[in-house]
Parts: sequence; C-alpha cells; structure tokens
Amino acid sequence: MLLERKSSCRRALLCALAAVVSFLNVTAPAAASVDPASSVRAFADAFITRQLAEHRIPGAAVAVVAGGRQVYAQGYGVAEVETRRPVDAAETVFAPASVAKLITATAVMQLVERGRIDLDTDVNEYLTDFKIDDAYPGKPITMAHLLTHTAGFAGGDFGTGAATPGDVHPLGEHLADHQPRRIRPPGTRAVYSNYGMGLAGHLVELRSGMPFHEFVQQNIFAPLGMTHSTMAQPEPEAIARTLAPGYRLAGGRQVQATGAKYGHMPPHGAGFRSTATDMAAFMLAHLNDGGKILKPETARLMHSRRFGNAEGTSGMAYGFQEYSRNGRRLLVHRGNIPGYFAVLALVPDRRIGIYASYNGSGKGGPDSAWALVNAFADQFAAAPVTAAQPAGPLPDPAGHAGSYRATQAADMTDLGKLSSLTSVTTVTATGDGTLTTTGATALGAPETRQWTQITPGLFREKNGYRTIRFGTDGLLATENPAGPLERLAWYQSPALHLGVLGVSLTILVLSAMGRPVAFAVRRIRRRSPARRQATHAHAHAPKLAGVPGWVTAVLVMASAGSLVVMVADFDAKQADFFLGGSPLLTAIATLPVLAAVATAAQVVTVALAWRKGWWSLAGRAHHSVVALAAVAYLSVAATYNLIG
Repeated sequence: MLLERKSSCRRALLCALAAVVSFLNVTAPAAASVDPASSVRAFADAFITRQLAEHRIPGAAVAVVAGGRQVYAQGYGVAEVETRRPVDAAETVFAPASVAKLITATAVMQLVERGRIDLDTDVNEYLTDFKIDDAYPGKPITMAHLLTHTAGFAGGDFGTGAATPGDVHPLGEHLADHQPRRIRPPGTRAVYSNYGMGLAGHLVELRSGMPFHEFVQQNIFAPLGMTHSTMAQPEPEAIARTLAPGYRLAGGRQVQATGAKYGHMPPHGAGFRSTATDMAAFMLAHLNDGGKILKPETARLMHSRRFGNAEGTSGMAYGFQEYSRNGRRLLVHRGNIPGYFAVLALVPDRRIGIYASYNGSGKGGPDSAWALVNAFADQFAAAPVTAAQPAGPLPDPAGHAGSYRATQAADMTDLGKLSSLTSVTTVTATGDGTLTTTGATALGAPETRQWTQITPGLFREKNGYRTIRFGTDGLLATENPAGPLERLAWYQSPALHLGVLGVSLTILVLSAMGRPVAFAVRRIRRRSPARRQATHAHAHAPKLAGVPGWVTAVLVMASAGSLVVMVADFDAKQADFFLGGSPLLTAIATLPVLAAVATAAQVVTVALAWRKGWWSLAGRAHHSVVALAAVAYLSVAATYNLIG
C-alpha cells in the first residue's frame, strides 16, 4: 500500500510538472493535450483577488490564451457596486480605452494588405476633407508615423470626450477643427499621440468607404466572433445593458465616474466596449499569425520593431508597444479613462497572452496593470537574466546627472502640462561609475533604481534587465517606448517654478491681507496735524492708485486657489477636463487672464508712482514688489498653459 501511494504521488507530481512545462512551451506538439488552466487559475485567483482588495477596485475580468486557445477566463469582484452584480468574463462589458489602438492598427494593416493604404505615403494624398499642415516641407506624415507615434504632433486631450452619444462630433470634423501643431519632424521621436491614432482611424474610413466602427465590426469583430465588442456610439442596447459602470474612490467609498463615457475620436479608444473573452479571441488572432483577420506576413510586419527612440531600449511596433521583462520581448498596450483601465500583453515567442480590464481607478490607479503583466511574465514566461558586462573604457556618467521630464507632458498645449510639475525624474551620479534615478524610468509606479553603464550612454539596471539610454540631444529613452524623457535646463526646473510660485503667492497674500490694516492706519494718521504737514513732502497719489495692486493680489490668489481645488480631487475633475469645460475649469482659464490685465495696470501705476513721487518710498517699494510677484506668478502660469 505504501509503495502504491508513493507511485501515485510520483505520477501526480510528474503530471503536474508536465502541465507546467507544457504551458511554458506551448509550441510543443503535446501542448494541446494538457490543460494549464489550473496553474493559471491559481495565479489569477491569488493575484487579482489581492490586487482588488489592496487597491480598492470593484471588479476585473481576465483572460489568458496559450497554445492557440483560450485556457482561462474569469471575472472577479462586482461589475456594479450598487446591485453587487458579479463580473462575468464572457458577458460583462468593460471600457478598455486605448487598448482600442490595437484594433485601429489592425484595421489599417488590413487595408495595407488590400493595397488601399501605403504605409509610406503622405497622408495628405488620402485626406479629402482637410489637410495636415505642411510645417516641415519635404517631410510629410505617413501612416507608418501615425502607427508608431512618431508624427510629431503637439499633445492635448482637453475636450476630446463627450458625455452622451449625441454630443459626439463626426470623426473627420473633429480632426479638422482640432488639428494640433506639428512641433518636430516626423520619424524623429516616438511620443504618445491620441490625435495621431484618431487620424489613422479616419484614413480607414476614407480608404474603405465606410464609417470606422462599421469597418472594424465587419472585418475584425465579426470574423473573430467578438459579439460583445463595439466601437459604435451609442453602443448597441445589448452591450449597454451588460456594461460595468466605472468607479472612483471618494470619501472612502466607490462612486460612479460619470462624464466622458464617449469621445470624438473612437479609433484612439473613446467609446470602445469589449469583454475579456472577446479580447482573448483578438489575442489569439495575433498569436496565430493573424488568424482570420491578417495574413501571416502582415502580422509579422505589424509585430516587428518599427521605431525606437534609442538602440538598446524598448521600441514601437505598429500599434503594439515593446516591453521587456527578464529579457523577454512582450507586445503590450494599456488603456485608461476615468473609471476604467485595461492591459493586453502578448509573449510572441511563447504564444501566450493575458488581458485584464478593471472598472475602478482605486488607490493604485492604472499603473497597477503593469504589476499584473510583470507577475504573469515572471511566472509563465521567465527567462534567465545575464549580468551586464561593460564594454571597454567608458565615459564618466556624471555628465548625465540632472532633472528630466516626460516629453509627452512637455508637448501638451493644454492644462495637461501641469503634470510635469510633479513628474520629474532625477538622475544623480553615485561616484562609483553608476547612476541613480528617482522617478519614472520604468512602466508602473516610479521607483528609485541604480544603473550600470555598459556602452557609452547605454545603462542597464543594476541586478536587473531594464535599459535606458542618454542621447546627445538631451533625450532619455526609457522602458516606455512612446514616453521618452527630456533634460531640463535650470530655468525649466519644476522645483524652481514651485519656489517662485510659493514666494510670489506669499507676497501677494500678505499684501492683500495687509491692505485693510494699512487703510485703517492711514485714516488714523491723517487726523494728526504733524502727519498732514508731512504729507506735503511727496506728491499725493490719486485715490484709486492703490486699487490695481490689491485687485492683482486677489485675482492671483483666486487663480492659485482654483488650481488647488482641481488638484485636490483630480479624479473627480478629470471627466470635466476631457469634456472640455466646467465652472471650475472656466475659472482656471479666466482668472489668470484677468490677473494679467490687473498686473499690467499695476505696472503702469508703479511706473507713474516712481516718476511722480506718489506715496512714501516704502509705499512705492511695496507696490513694486507686488507687481514683480504678480509678473513672476503669471510667467510660471504661462509656462504651464494657464494663459493662452
């Protein structure tokens, strides 16, 4: 009996090992006969359940594919907090947001196959309703640029959302009316652009002769059996009924994130709806040489590296972003809108993939999606990490020390640029030939990391596998292939700007608060005969001469206060930003302009005071300082797009 038990245990152990090995090497012929669902279930049950609890997210749906089939799909938590409706991976619809860019890129590649779109042709040759500004003659924007985020458009998401389907603008009309400036030649730098992908979707419309949502429905969703997916606005009633509301935390409880549920540029992600099992079908098509929707050679072209901000770092495929984990190449895309976030990750050389969608921003926010991808890759696509070996004599890395900010934030032409005030990455030299970075050099939550130089300008994470590269143009290429950083000059330092704001606001607050006191003191002094005689020592100022300074101080204080209100609860205000307006946002846009007018009046008043000898010397100095403080505040405000 004991021998039989040992034999049974041995057989059970061998079977378990075979299942794991089969999952990790799904290209083997025997893979189809082994079900790896139990190992995936154990992983997902532990990780997703813990993640929802720790980050306080209502629900999630996950799907895993391997060996040419869906091996696991499961819902976790609740789709609707109010009714406690559970999440069902096959039935519950989520809003995966920018994961839709992979749908758009796939649609483009289908038209490339049909000869309707050439990846290297000037997009203006296809546009019939408007033209892209020819800002760089001889350097046109092509479809390849749009799919790799290298078109060179300025950024800005203000007003791209819509509260109801009736508010949605026609795609071509919106693109024509909101064309951003071109700020760099195409093909020089990959910087994430929603407008670029919206334009790619519009070209699908023009070259196919049908609305974008109809094209993807007929050519992607229907062939793959994605019956719970749509890019139509409004969504079909059957899909709307099973949509999980998006939530945010407010006062320790879950509230629905109302607002920008739709958008004017569906190809970049607004209005996209899908389920975990539908997205599993999409992953399988890409892992299976294009499946029913692409030719094998087209799929390989789409998945190959098409652009990189620097050699040796992550790059862009067409639509997909490269991501490295333990030295293994992944193809990924993440999505995020108020109340929802999602992530899709493929490991092409293992033919496995994972998709997850969440219906709450929670405490960790969308960055927690990378934690899932990392944990999944660590367990099911592990690869040995080799130690970095420096190649010969290397330059002193201390020259790379400094402050860096996200190029995407710097490119913003709206209030989004404010994010660069608090998203600085600091690079310091440790003195032993290594660098330390504090901030976002890796996808996910910013962390402090140490780096060893292996070739001039190329650094590898100490005891890790990530790489970053410093360019001669001040560019820092990071793990995010469409999110490079740029070096800041001393006058661009957010620390300096915050200091200027702090000093100027302190001066203006003291001035505004001190004016009533000063007014009362002056009234008392005017009753003194000695004071009346002393006033003849300098010229009398007009009665209203001091008003511009007080008005300036009040308006600047109100402007700063409106920003504090927005930042204090940005999750609640985020939808208003995408919708393009609210009383608070109107105040944020208007108050600095009014303050600028009052400041101009104050500057003129101060100039006249010094010329005509108004007030006492201390009074003139006070009003001069108020004018300088207001000018300093407004200069910083203009830097972050609060004026204009």
